[in-house]
Amino acid sequence: MGVRFPSVNVAQNFGNVNTQNTLETLIYTTPGLNISLDFATILLFWWMLYNPGASTTAATVRIRRGAGITGTLVDLGLTVPAVVAGTKINLSGCYVDTPGAVAAQQYSLTIQQTAGTGAGAVNDGMLIAFAL
Repeated sequence: MGVRFPSVNVAQNFGNVNTQNTLETLIYTTPGLNISLDFATILLFWWMLYNPGASTTAATVRIRRGAGITGTLVDLGLTVPAVVAGTKINLSGCYVDTPGAVAAQQYSLTIQQTAGTGAGAVNDGMLIAFAL
């Protein structure tokens, strides 16, 4: 007897995707995840290579349900203090979610700069959602 664990991911080398000054900016959205068991636990893993914009003092990365910045927050966000503009930073994290009895659940990864006067950039990264 075999068991299948559904998963979806997005992994892309953008070259350079600008994150607007201090607005929450969408970086990745997964395809829809169809979980095989209602109320299953979803494991979320992400990584990005981020280059802060001018005057940025911190950056916050968030995971949301859905395909955009208006989706329900899954986590409280990871805030990285004391970032330096022009210095590439490897950021990564993981979290769990239990979305309930849903079909084609999507997840999004966003970033928001604090006090930035210039756009930052995400050069590479990934987001994966894996159901248990």
